Amino acid sequence: MSKKTPVHFPLSIVVGEGKLILDAATAHPELAPRFKPGFLTGANLLLATVKQQVTGQKQKRGNVGILSQAQLDEIHDFQHLVHAAKETAKLAFKGQDVLLSQEFYVGVNTPNDLQSQLARGRTVLDSLQLAANADAIAGQGWTADETTALTNIIASIEGDKTLLEKAKGASLGSTGERNASADSLYAALKTVQNAANLQWPESDPANAEVRAEFRFATFPPKHSVADEPVPPVPPPVTTAK
Repeated sequence: MSKKTPVHFPLSIVVGEGKLILDAATAHPELAPRFKPGFLTGANLLLATVKQQVTGQKQKRGNVGILSQAQLDEIHDFQHLVHAAKETAKLAFKGQDVLLSQEFYVGVNTPNDLQSQLARGRTVLDSLQLAANADAIAGQGWTADETTALTNIIASIEGDKTLLEKAKGASLGSTGERNASADSLYAALKTVQNAANLQWPESDPANAEVRAEFRFATFPPKHSVADEPVPPVPPPVTTAK
């Protein structure tokens, strides 16, 4: 149902390499005509978001270290299903902001403790099962199998008193939210690299120095990311003489 994230390496790498790539793009205004208005501003905001997530992950490790890997995996699977349900609802009820907010908690991501997430997840599940929503949800590819999976995993987590006790006070950020931000930043960085590649082709040895600024040799890390097609970059805007 949800697309596989292209980012299969630590987010710290995306942040570190991303800063260098975006700094290079900013330092070369000749690239600006290849981007849509506001593109670099948006990319830098994404960078700041992912950087904050990396910092938050480091701070949370002490809180969730007492959970087993199996328990963490179960929580992440629950978060993934809730995120997928929200994304499906956004497609099914496009433009119906009140319904999306109240019935599917779209845009509501805090508080991040497990009990609060479970409460929101159960509301999302109830909304999926409403007869009034069924046809629209099914029309976007959601099946009874996903609903059953979400039902079972909520019941499993709520029935695991040891897990609930260990998770008290721990802030467990949504995997879906982290993936979405990281994927968007990754796509933006690849777009910058594509623009730089068009501006300074590898075939010209004189471009080696400027190309190095855009981290072609190090990003993405080799054998770590399944390269996906890069959105085409518009050609430079030419002004009439």
